[in-house]
Amino acid sequence: AVEVEGHREWGQPSFGFLNYFHPEVNRLITEHFRRTARAYRDSPALLGYDVFNETMFRSFDPWTMEEFRSWLREKYSTIGRLNAVWERTCTDFAQVRYERHKWMSIMPEADYAAFRKEAVTRFLRNWCDAVRQEDKDHRIIADNIHSMVTLCGDYDRPQDDYRLRQAVDEIGMSFYPKGVGTLMEPAQRWQIFEGMFDASGREGFLISEMLTNIQALFNPDTAVRPCELKQWCMEGVAHGARGLIYWMWRPFRKGLQTLGRGLVDYRNRPTERLAAAEEIGRLIRETGQVTPVRAEAAIVYEDICEDFQRLYTQAYDVDQNLYLRSVYGAYRAMFDLNIGCDIVRLREIPGYRVVILTNHIVLDEADAVLLRAYVEAGGILIIDGKFGICGRTSLAHQRLPGGPFYPMMGEDLTDSDYEGLTFTWTDAASGRIPVKGCYGRELVSVTDGEVLARFEDGYPAVVRRSAGRGTAGSTGCGPADHCNAGNHAGAVITVNTFLWYGYALTADETQAAFAKALLGDLGVRTKGSNPAVKLKAGTGQKGVVLFAFNYTDEEQETEYEDGQHRMTISVAPQEVEILLWEGMRERTDSGTEAGEKEA
Repeated sequence: AVEVEGHREWGQPSFGFLNYFHPEVNRLITEHFRRTARAYRDSPALLGYDVFNETMFRSFDPWTMEEFRSWLREKYSTIGRLNAVWERTCTDFAQVRYERHKWMSIMPEADYAAFRKEAVTRFLRNWCDAVRQEDKDHRIIADNIHSMVTLCGDYDRPQDDYRLRQAVDEIGMSFYPKGVGTLMEPAQRWQIFEGMFDASGREGFLISEMLTNIQALFNPDTAVRPCELKQWCMEGVAHGARGLIYWMWRPFRKGLQTLGRGLVDYRNRPTERLAAAEEIGRLIRETGQVTPVRAEAAIVYEDICEDFQRLYTQAYDVDQNLYLRSVYGAYRAMFDLNIGCDIVRLREIPGYRVVILTNHIVLDEADAVLLRAYVEAGGILIIDGKFGICGRTSLAHQRLPGGPFYPMMGEDLTDSDYEGLTFTWTDAASGRIPVKGCYGRELVSVTDGEVLARFEDGYPAVVRRSAGRGTAGSTGCGPADHCNAGNHAGAVITVNTFLWYGYALTADETQAAFAKALLGDLGVRTKGSNPAVKLKAGTGQKGVVLFAFNYTDEEQETEYEDGQHRMTISVAPQEVEILLWEGMRERTDSGTEAGEKEA
């Protein structure tokens, strides 16, 4: 593979890049896969083929550039349209070259970022076709690192879990919650699994690499405790994992990762992690595959918003992960408050009670139609940060916020600044809550919306515009309103500061209190009575499965109620309890019947 300057692309220290669009490279790889499938297709031990582990690709060689031009022809049709968007003066697509960021257009780089993601699926389909020519009976998988919707993905590889799913039968993920000097907090791990489950088409995914122990010889802080391994594996199962592979079973004996990994030690002797894996296997056999129950709330992720945010900020000293950090802040707030929340794409929002759009800067007419239909059907949008600034060609809309969605916003953007971010929220149940804003605020004038809270200088901080079915003005938020389920109007609620980005940075308690009051007034229920016990429910082959996680060093107890079941659950320190119902009967994780739980 070739760097942008024309030199060889050496890749990362542990492995390099191949030029997958080079015709001879492609021929050799596809022939390799054909021969592999022919050799192993009848083996009784064969489960499937992993055709690309941790996808990655970057090259600026002639074959890749020609593929890029072909992709651009499909997108723009004429060179005139490309010139208008790119701010160029080419007379033919053959003149198009990759170009870095220019003052008047981010689209050359934005298009190359989108092409790289699509490129992975293009050559991946060739490899899958080669396997299927020889073996149509076994599943084909490919995998990425963590989830692209999280701070723990790998944007530069590039990584696109959703496109990957279009090319293979199953998608997988490498899962490393411990790195050198770092440990993922539980909310991060849950968000990773939520993101991968959505990318799978909500059908389930594989954990292709589950960390088993230290990563390498001099990385002792990556050692894995048995309770951690159990937590990680059961978190995956609770969020739709269809199976997992421990990486590795035995420690490496050479290379960069010498004496790294392993459920057994360097002499193949059992370890406490092996005993934990045996228990995990028993629990998985008991639960079977689990499909998570759909939540009431959802957070939208769209990769084009991440692409554009990175390009808009790359020339300035601005957080390159501002969009991802905003998405994580919203998810972490829901996690901390024990509010069930799914990660979804925009097209998936129908049916959710509340949908969060955070720094969702790219919006076109089709998106606006979808959002309008959602609100008019009684849905609630909660919007913060920058919203609907431009379309997919990066041209700013003439009316802000929202562009084509502007008539539904109830406010008009007049300016932006960074001072006076605090506002006061008044709630019937919680009283007055002073809320700390973050980073910046949007200065707006109200059109046909209602001001629910103001910044200290009087500018609108929270604005609601009601629409659609139900009782007008009864959207379930504000000082006097509480949600009347099934009889509420839809609404757009705009918070004119970077609320969730702020929560990702500081987990400020005033922001959490505001979120709890707002969502509570909207009728969104918490899961369990004790925030220290995190609950995840799903349906399995054997009934309803409830996972209760305790990430503290003390025993915790919580009250659980879902309309059919009501009970008290106790969870030991750093443990997970799994309850399984066949109808209304509960099973312990050992499989013995415990009888019906009384209300």
